[in-house]
Amino acid sequence: MTITPDPIAPIAAAAIEHMNSDHADAVLAYVRGLAGIAWAKQALITSLEAGGIEIQVSGDERTTSVLIPFEPPLTHPEQLRPALIALAQKARHHLEADAQVESPLPIRNAELPHLLLNAIANRRSFALQDLTAEPIAREAVTLMLEAANWAPSHGQTEPWRFVVYSGAARQILSEAFGTAFRLLNPNLPAGSPGEEGQRNRVWQASVWIAIGMQAHPKRPEWEELIAVGCAVQNMHLMASALGLAGKWTSGAYATHPHVAEVVGFTPGTRLLGFFYVGHPAAHEWPRGRRRSLAGKVIWHEE
Repeated sequence: MTITPDPIAPIAAAAIEHMNSDHADAVLAYVRGLAGIAWAKQALITSLEAGGIEIQVSGDERTTSVLIPFEPPLTHPEQLRPALIALAQKARHHLEADAQVESPLPIRNAELPHLLLNAIANRRSFALQDLTAEPIAREAVTLMLEAANWAPSHGQTEPWRFVVYSGAARQILSEAFGTAFRLLNPNLPAGSPGEEGQRNRVWQASVWIAIGMQAHPKRPEWEELIAVGCAVQNMHLMASALGLAGKWTSGAYATHPHVAEVVGFTPGTRLLGFFYVGHPAAHEWPRGRRRSLAGKVIWHEE
């Protein structure tokens, strides 16, 4: 019987020493992020083969060993380094996705309620032609997404999901919107004014944020929809507070199945449109109007 030598064997010992001494944080991430051992405090690679990594784990007066597989198994020593890097990236992605963010301490002062109402009352929806092409700092978009992430959800399902497009990456949406137009208007010739309009609209806003809903299977869909709506409202309020103009667009092209496929949400995540945002073209912020509360509220006090 012929035993096939492990292709990683010639470099395994050196790789183990290198990982344990120079990349202990990555080894610890392997067991926390990929094996789900949250109590791990120390992790040491004990064996490295083409099929995977064996790691000894300790922490909280416990010890165990775990095998992290290479999928697919390695066939050449040159595959080891990129495979280890890919596992570390995957592990850290899982850890970041599961990380909990704690809310800041509340600020209480007499002006805050009035400032909050002012921010809410001055949220406006802007048409694309009312925006400029001036870029938006990534920090501003991050603030908008942070605000969205503090929306309420029943059972803390947090169903909102986002994909951000800016700069040259907007070409992806340009192609997607153009294709969606052709699919919905098969009788029109390629390159029709309507198709070109869909392709060109992405360049009118600096940033486009795809809005997705990953509904919890045990929650009513309408509750999850409301939660995503609250998240987008928070995002819009932050945009307005930053002096930025935006709008949630959810027409047939923005929610088309082809566009959803291009955005690449995980299976089961529903595309609900896009929030586009940019700098307002006009110097004066538009005023809003609402009908009085008188016909919308009934009070019972006695």
